Amino acid sequence: MKSTLIILSLLAIIVSNQENQNLRRLQPGQNSGSSTNSYDYSSIKATQSVTSTDTISSSLEASAADTSVVYVSGSGNATIGLVTLSKTAGDSSNTENSEFYGVNAALLVNGATATLTNTIITTAAKGANAVFATNSGTITINGGAITSTGSSSARGLDATYGGTIIASGLTINTSGGSCASLATDRGEGTVSCTSCTLTTGGAGSPVIYSTGAISITDSTGTANGAQMVVVEGKNSATVTSSTLKCTGVGNRNNVDKCGVMIYQSQSGDADDGIGSFTATNSKMEILSSSSVYSTAPMFFVTNTEATITLSNVTFTYGSGIFLDIEGTDEWGTSGSNGGDVTMTVTGQTIVGDIVIDDYSSLTLNLKSSSSFTGTINAAKSSGTINIVIDESSTITLTGNSTITKLTNSDSTGNNINTGDYSFSYSDSSESGSDGKANYLQFYVLNLLLIIMIL
Repeated sequence: MKSTLIILSLLAIIVSNQENQNLRRLQPGQNSGSSTNSYDYSSIKATQSVTSTDTISSSLEASAADTSVVYVSGSGNATIGLVTLSKTAGDSSNTENSEFYGVNAALLVNGATATLTNTIITTAAKGANAVFATNSGTITINGGAITSTGSSSARGLDATYGGTIIASGLTINTSGGSCASLATDRGEGTVSCTSCTLTTGGAGSPVIYSTGAISITDSTGTANGAQMVVVEGKNSATVTSSTLKCTGVGNRNNVDKCGVMIYQSQSGDADDGIGSFTATNSKMEILSSSSVYSTAPMFFVTNTEATITLSNVTFTYGSGIFLDIEGTDEWGTSGSNGGDVTMTVTGQTIVGDIVIDDYSSLTLNLKSSSSFTGTINAAKSSGTINIVIDESSTITLTGNSTITKLTNSDSTGNNINTGDYSFSYSDSSESGSDGKANYLQFYVLNLLLIIMIL
């Protein structure tokens, strides 16, 4: 009898520990985006090359393949103002060389610096990015306009391998496929825009495509054939006091239709890790004219770990699905390619459902008079959902919902409005408990039971 009780107690501890381990979803295999730029720039061609301090005060153009208008490298420090740089023709012979290393860009800054003031830049070729910073090169842009009509891979601002672009008062228009207004690629980079107007027209061309750190402030952006924002791998996008709109149309058989997408493609362009999206005091909208208006979620996370932080953001969309976390057939290995999301909202109103599959997890933190109205895991998947809510925030259900754990600082539970619907969860904590004490108490009690039996 004693042996049986001991075995049962030990089994209870093991099972409980295994359940806790199951909450930690196995991440995709480590995928390292290369951090070293190994391209040989000795053969780079340009209308004008700058290797020292120089001022460009006349308009320039380039029309040959794999040729930039201006190339700044070495100790170069270019000042460009009140001129037009035109890449009138000449498709890139290798798209990856354009996307990763800046070959064929109108302005290419490689480990050097450039300052642009009220400069007009036009590109009309495949793989002709307008402004490209790489190898820790730095570009500062004040005013001006960029127009890109290349068929593909002709972005507005693009930074790789530690490059930095800081822009203000800039207008960017792109029309081709995979032509984001603001982009980073291999080796990561930093792009920031203040008081900018950003518009894209092509498929796979969000306003922001980040494999680095991209931020906008006091800006407007519209993606007419894609999402507003895409974050790949352990990278980030930050939206502050801005307005973004999109059709939300996807680029992979529409499995990626949404307003904001966070994912890991495992192509080698971005390291594995936590993808981050932050929005504050902004407006985000999926256009009602879109073909996926009634089906596209506002947020979609797949095959990665992600954090989403929101404060005082107004959302407009038509699907009724606020957050969709699930694996697809497009990225990762089936059965382990869901998403692990931590969403923290402060002073935020959310209206819409949360959908999660069996291989995903969500921690939702509701703070500072935030409110959630909708359903949570109405399909009763086995994904893990933990909700932490303070006493000033509320949850109002519009349908039956199932979660794993509720931590509520309001001991009365009056901030949870279930109405006529069921709200099922297997564990709950009140008065700020995070639940760790419950597990500890369980282990201690079982160990004491074993000692008493012995």
